[in-house]
Amino acid sequence: MALVNNKELAKKIEYIKRKGTKDYIEKQLERNPFANSACLSLEGKGDFFYTGSMSFGVGFGMEDSLAKRDVEQIEEFIRNKKGISHARFELTPFCDPLLLALLQEQRYTLEQFLAVWVLDLKAWKPVEKSFSGNTVEIAVVANEDSFEWAWTVALGISKDNTVSEETMEATRTFLEVPGNTGFLLKDNGESAAGGTLAIDGRLGELFLASTVQAYQGKGHQNRLIEERIRYAKEKGCTHITVTTEPNTVSARNMEKNGFGLIYNKAILRSPEIK
Repeated sequence: MALVNNKELAKKIEYIKRKGTKDYIEKQLERNPFANSACLSLEGKGDFFYTGSMSFGVGFGMEDSLAKRDVEQIEEFIRNKKGISHARFELTPFCDPLLLALLQEQRYTLEQFLAVWVLDLKAWKPVEKSFSGNTVEIAVVANEDSFEWAWTVALGISKDNTVSEETMEATRTFLEVPGNTGFLLKDNGESAAGGTLAIDGRLGELFLASTVQAYQGKGHQNRLIEERIRYAKEKGCTHITVTTEPNTVSARNMEKNGFGLIYNKAILRSPEIK
């Protein structure tokens, strides 16, 4: 299967993102009906998500066209939502040009790009594990380890090296989503890094990975990438995808591990919605 300019593979990639986010929000609302999360699904067109301080639409323009009234419905959906004042659409290169024209007409502007990577597992060969001094261990997260995993991942993402109980619980909810698996890396017995793998059919997705500040620069994320690739292949996946910002350490890690850039997504942001 050719990876570049492959609209069918792109649809599967966008679908796994849509499904995973919808399932996560559903689990969040089961835990707390007042959680700041919501999803608006436009049948056959795409899904629009609100998660606290973010809003983003996925899948739009790849199948049925989006009309002006649909954009107005989405903007009304997020109007007065706490913490946000803009609607964002993630558009692939396979998007209907009419949607791009519509959003430009509504004064949406380019905010940033995201890089979408894919690895063909049929051609991937595992390498011999060689952790320096045998100080590193990686394990699939069991129920009893979910708090430790959530704390580690949340701490690695934290900008001030602190983790609130609310943030840790929001992170732990990802493990309750069907198809998601967490991985915890320990260095000399101390929790140092974590990552997540989602599987839908024969497609896997790497996401939600971080390293605790004291253990950064030791190659732990590359070890977690390889371990999740290995696991996905054992589970029957034929491809793995991951999304990064362009020209970042994460993007370079994907290249090191054999991923190829399949497309860039343009993030278009609305004017302020009042």
